Amino acid sequence: MKRRKLLLIMIDGVSSDYLENHRERLPNLSFLADRGYLVRRMRSAVPGTSMPGRASILTGVGADRHGVFGNRVLGGGAFIAAEVEHVLVPTIATLASRAGLDVACIGHALIDPEDTSVYVPPSWMRGPGFTKVPSDGSMPYLLRVKDPRSRLAGVPLPSFVQEPARLDNLSRVTTTLIDDQLTVSATAKLIGSQEPPDLVVTEINVTDMFQHEFGYESEEAHFSVAFADSLVGLCLETLRRSGRLEDYVIAITSDHGHGNINTSILPELVIPGKRWSSEGATLHVLVENAADRAEVTQRLAAVGAEPWNDAHLPIGLRERVATFVAPPQHDFEEVPAGHPLDQPFGRPKYKSTHGFRPGMSADDRICIISGADLPIAVAEGAEATRLAPTLAFILGLPTEIFPDRPLFG
Repeated sequence: MKRRKLLLIMIDGVSSDYLENHRERLPNLSFLADRGYLVRRMRSAVPGTSMPGRASILTGVGADRHGVFGNRVLGGGAFIAAEVEHVLVPTIATLASRAGLDVACIGHALIDPEDTSVYVPPSWMRGPGFTKVPSDGSMPYLLRVKDPRSRLAGVPLPSFVQEPARLDNLSRVTTTLIDDQLTVSATAKLIGSQEPPDLVVTEINVTDMFQHEFGYESEEAHFSVAFADSLVGLCLETLRRSGRLEDYVIAITSDHGHGNINTSILPELVIPGKRWSSEGATLHVLVENAADRAEVTQRLAAVGAEPWNDAHLPIGLRERVATFVAPPQHDFEEVPAGHPLDQPFGRPKYKSTHGFRPGMSADDRICIISGADLPIAVAEGAEATRLAPTLAFILGLPTEIFPDRPLFG
């Protein structure tokens, strides 16, 4: 197959079960699935949360190699937000850029601006706690729009000024919808322009936020996925009108799935004084030695949490970080304001979450790859490590550097 241009759209938190059960709500995703290569169940990274999921898409290796073992990773003895600097291997954007391809990142996390010709930051990174702010108070590197040739001139983009925590859910809902609309509109502008990039990577986030806030398969969640589908349709229509539908392969995937929960375990009250990071229904705890690990394990077992293996952790962290999974319908969260300090369980902040016990179907994610000359087929399942070599194959890049094989070709 000849080298093709590629549009990669990551839709946050859409599970394989959701696509399977609600195809009638999603005309554009269904169109691509019917005319392309559909993986019914692409397995999630471990843990099945946002940053490990994104890193697996971009690198084709597990967290033990790419280093992003959670939304928060270890830095300076504490759990800190995962950023580009924590990705230890080249991303598909890096490989494409090194090969001389024109790369655009429009709102996707974990891509280094240096690997792009056009870079628009993820809108959610402007929130507190996601991005390190330089000591002089200047705009962080990862929040700067890069467009040296003004290819997005006149296109409205999300604001990337650092914001304080928003005060209410309504403003978060509205802002997320607007940000996704602006992000994908900028993507459509590029692929329909006189200089369509060879690789465009973007993401849609409203789906994850709506499921967290309103629940899996809630009416609001249905709306959010339909909204994401309409944004995919915007890109499809742009390619049709510009005569480039045959030029681009469109790859759609998600970073993890979603599932409803009813109870939260509050680690602060179970293992007081310990440093920990919640990854939905997965928990990372910093431990000092074997005895400390045993005590933490015993305390968490009393609330139904089970220890998990360390295969997803970089080798150098396996003695320092212990991993646990919550029982079904549970997650790990911070203590809510006013919660009794003698009650280790609480009402969850989120109605739906992810990052469950590895292998649970709720975390299986979508994967659709559609374009001229590509196989039209259905695969029942595939590991996440097969996506990046498939993207490389489409772009005409070497695939031998990946430990796993492409889905086709």
